[in-house]
Amino acid sequence: MNRRLVIKNLTWLAGTAALLPGCLSQTEREQPASMPLKHVALNARDENLLTEVCETLLPRTNTPGAKDLHIPRYVLKMLDDCTPPKDQQTFVGGLKQFDDVARKQLGQAFGASSAAQRTGLLQRLDQQPKGFPDEVVAFYRAARQLTIDGYKGSQFFMTKEVVYELVPSRYNGYFPVSQLNLAVPRHGQS
Repeated sequence: MNRRLVIKNLTWLAGTAALLPGCLSQTEREQPASMPLKHVALNARDENLLTEVCETLLPRTNTPGAKDLHIPRYVLKMLDDCTPPKDQQTFVGGLKQFDDVARKQLGQAFGASSAAQRTGLLQRLDQQPKGFPDEVVAFYRAARQLTIDGYKGSQFFMTKEVVYELVPSRYNGYFPVSQLNLAVPRHGQS
């Protein structure tokens, strides 16, 4: 056997043994969330789960859905910047438990379930919260409220659904009262 060939092969083997664990650990490491968060520790998998919850709450129909309006990013920003630390911990704990609850209830991950299964789970969580852990219920309620707030503050809602006018708005003293249809609710009308 050639001594040079043996030394060369041993060098390759030692180099591979030194580098391989580093390469494998990078694939197993959790990817961070898509946006930098200062106070909340979430990874990309948690963000994807939150995105699916928001999309289930606000699906795309003939109007844009939560993903189209970037509602999950709004939820994360509000959670990170405007929520007390105790509520942040409850939200994160509930989010981490939510996928386990979905696996028990649906037999698969929330993201892999059909839209009807997802909607059914969220409806049960909304109507019968006693059957779920308290942190999951708190997470769902906070996520639902932040999703609604994000939608109502989105550019689409403020420009296409409700035409926002600064107060005081236009005044038309000659508008005929006979053309006023009080059956159709209008923005600012109680």
